[in-house]
Amino acid sequence: MTSSTPVRRQVQRFGLAGIGSAVLFVSIAGPAAAATDVVIPLQPSEVVLSALPVENFGAMDPMTMADPSAGGVFTPVEVQYSGTLEVEVPADLDDTAAEVELSFDDDGDGSYDVTYSSALLPADPFFLAVTGQGTGTLSVTLPADDSTGVDDATLFVEPLTDTLGTALEYYDPVAYELTFDAAAPATVTVTPELLAFSQVPCDVTSGVRCPFPTPVTAGSTVTLDLTAASPLRELGLPDLTGVEVGLVDLDANGDPTGAAAPLATQVAGSRATFVLPAGTAAGQYGVVVAQQAPSGAVSVVLVEVTVVAADTPAVVPPAAPTTQAVTGNAGLRSNTGVTAPAAEGATGFAAAGAGLLVLAGAGGLALARTRRRPAVEDGTDQA
Repeated sequence: MTSSTPVRRQVQRFGLAGIGSAVLFVSIAGPAAAATDVVIPLQPSEVVLSALPVENFGAMDPMTMADPSAGGVFTPVEVQYSGTLEVEVPADLDDTAAEVELSFDDDGDGSYDVTYSSALLPADPFFLAVTGQGTGTLSVTLPADDSTGVDDATLFVEPLTDTLGTALEYYDPVAYELTFDAAAPATVTVTPELLAFSQVPCDVTSGVRCPFPTPVTAGSTVTLDLTAASPLRELGLPDLTGVEVGLVDLDANGDPTGAAAPLATQVAGSRATFVLPAGTAAGQYGVVVAQQAPSGAVSVVLVEVTVVAADTPAVVPPAAPTTQAVTGNAGLRSNTGVTAPAAEGATGFAAAGAGLLVLAGAGGLALARTRRRPAVEDGTDQA
């Protein structure tokens, strides 16, 4: 086989670079009085879960993900033909019903030409042997080299379901880009990282901008409160120990203009405080609140705040229309059949909403679903 760079990789790269815009800071509120001490409850009504293939993109840095100029360094996972790939499923996901597909784009047109699947009958030449369902570790026996096509492939793992509450929703699949090399180890292990994205005070999938209703005075103290009822506690977060906070300027559309600047944060149990720098110019800013749970899951909570200078009345732009039609975005469907909506005509999140789930592999899944070989569905080879 020969090597190529399929179109789907470019899609995933764009998904990574755009994830900040995909999940960050959307909203415009009505006028309100500024406050010198503001408490922000970290109690989102919705938490979107996805699995980041860290071996492809590297560990996520929440403070730089908002930077529209920051592109991820893409690295395919090197594996052997006839070798074994072990997929360590994140602790909060159930892999009991998981199936695996391995797809090759031989002509580089973005459409998969050959797909191996664990859903096929063992006698099928495109059957992919997978064991370990229900154990948290899936063992995939990779196919032999057929000496045709390319040496690059995409691995999809689905369906997976989260074992958490109803406020948390996982979106399939886990997706990895692989390249086959005889020099690679015979057994390779990958460990995708569970990401939990949320926004307050409105849902991260709402598609409308919604800054925190109370503007904040530059130089004042802001308190973050992990409430007792917060669904973030289901990730195994007992308090805010280890939390990181960053501040990023937003443009007129609510999109971040660069990387978030870290802010010194003082933690006391379930509360954390930081001081908004006194020299912060009036305007719209995004606050990034990131924390890793003992399970390894990374929580990122996003808040847009309106900053005003001391002794300056708060002037917030008129509320943006929120009555646009809400449509399902193709490819953003979870294994439960729930679609993450995006408001038509919205900026910020809605404009780049695919980035969040493309990063998790859902963009590639959409492509695979529309071009999947019938063999995967009826158990007969129709390559």
